[in-house]
Amino acid sequence: MISSGRGYLRSMNGRTPTGRGGVPFHALLAPLPVGAFLSSLIFDILTWTRADGLPYLVDGAFWLIGTGLISGLLAAIAGVVDLGSIARHAPAFRTAVIHLVFNLTAAILFGIGYAWRAGAHVELDKTRPGQLALSAVAAVVLIAALFSGVKLTYRHGVRVVGRAN
Repeated sequence: MISSGRGYLRSMNGRTPTGRGGVPFHALLAPLPVGAFLSSLIFDILTWTRADGLPYLVDGAFWLIGTGLISGLLAAIAGVVDLGSIARHAPAFRTAVIHLVFNLTAAILFGIGYAWRAGAHVELDKTRPGQLALSAVAAVVLIAALFSGVKLTYRHGVRVVGRAN
């Protein structure tokens, strides 16, 4: 049984897929989409640092967003499995739902940006201002999701095995 010591998690006797040593898959999968999404924003900003733009970074940002969307779907599946292991009456459940909503909102915003870029990303020298703004807003929402995820782990102890006192 994996427990935070505060009664937040139900028994997980084989019900929740985990990696070696009980490490949750969500924590293993989440860094890739986060890194891809935030790197796409950095690429978008960098396209504006040269007068003639940086077209290969416009293209790179498009592919990073696509990578973030696909890998984010995998992380989301693992996260929903973890959500099912949190007791609904626990304070951690509310934080987990907030985490889910922020992540879903960020994914939708990045998905809109991906669709918007789909036709013209290879023709542009600079990311369009609206696309850059959309990515920036999506990144802020993603950072809010990260803070709520950190709160789940470090304040509520979700999916943390207490090995030492």
